[in-house]
Amino acid sequence: MTSLKKRVSQNKEAIKSPGPKKNPEIDAMIDRYIKEHPQRVAYLKTETKDQLVRRAILKDALKYDASMKQRVKVNEAVGNFLKDNPEIAQDIEKRISRVPDEQKQDARMRLGRQEATRTALKIS
Repeated sequence: MTSLKKRVSQNKEAIKSPGPKKNPEIDAMIDRYIKEHPQRVAYLKTETKDQLVRRAILKDALKYDASMKQRVKVNEAVGNFLKDNPEIAQDIEKRISRVPDEQKQDARMRLGRQEATRTALKIS
């Protein structure tokens, strides 16, 4: 563990320095992985920069897709909850009446999730 004073000074230095930020703990983890997996590192060094960038983008795309699938699943569950509980849906519609149209769906889902959670906690 690094002291708070040392971390604050490192953060100040990181803000001042141009380029990507460095985290000493992450760097230590990477260095340890490099020492423990020399064959994997050797393989990665044979790949082109484009291949490595595409792999990083694929990782981001898969993470994004998983996040969107989860969001769709939650929104469907909230929609079903609101259909099953029309009095709650009406209350939510009253509460979001002043919200701009482009933000209503997000507000409806957020409030629906909150109400579904409250209802589930009351039942159990």
